[in-house]
Amino acid sequence: RSTQRVPACQIRENTMAGVALACVLGPVAYSLGSPTAASARRGAPAMQYSLNNYPLPGPLSPVYNQALVKLSRSDETTTGGLFLAAEEKEKPREGVVVEAGPGRVHPDTGATLPTAVKSGDLVLLGEFAGEKVDYNGASHQFVSDDGILGTFKGGVVQADTFCPLRDRLLVRLAEAQSETSSGIALATGDDEAATQGEVVAAGPGRMTSAGEVVPVGISAGEHVLFGKYAGADVSLPGGKFKVVHASDCLAKW
Repeated sequence: RSTQRVPACQIRENTMAGVALACVLGPVAYSLGSPTAASARRGAPAMQYSLNNYPLPGPLSPVYNQALVKLSRSDETTTGGLFLAAEEKEKPREGVVVEAGPGRVHPDTGATLPTAVKSGDLVLLGEFAGEKVDYNGASHQFVSDDGILGTFKGGVVQADTFCPLRDRLLVRLAEAQSETSSGIALATGDDEAATQGEVVAAGPGRMTSAGEVVPVGISAGEHVLFGKYAGADVSLPGGKFKVVHASDCLAKW
């Protein structure tokens, strides 16, 4: 049987063509990757950010001492257990810090005053504090750390886990007396605000313009008297409470 021989020059031409084809297709195959990897990339869409229904190119970053707080549901009882009276829409509420700014620079001293909260903190907001926004389809609020009353350790809403910020105090309000020590009945109105009670927790202190902390001169376990319109009312398990500044207190014992 006769065998047709391929000329050596044709073998060299075919070999060179194969090498050239491999050089062209190699980078293409590398960039595409395996079918499984390509499918995984297609199945992981990028996070979409929005502010008040306007699309954003990326996440928000609070500036200065601002904090972005995701609010709990503002119904009669929040998810953490704080009671919100139906007729009082602006009572303090709870939420989780999404992002916090680095702090602010004091205009006189140039000292940086760091923000008192961080991402992940469960916080209690003061009355009328901050600016509400819709962020990524959920209710949030921008608020300076001056408008935050305190944080809850471990994310548990209890009086004994509450940590007041700056020079604030958490005070368990004393019940109004119905009669004097000699038995004389006292007329008390339901709208009479309590102005004294026992300090449950005290903050670390006020921050000076130089960034130094001045300790609070009042300790947990002491009783205080404060102004009638001072502080913010807070309902927590175990009684009625008020968060007041130490500077609002008139006396202690």
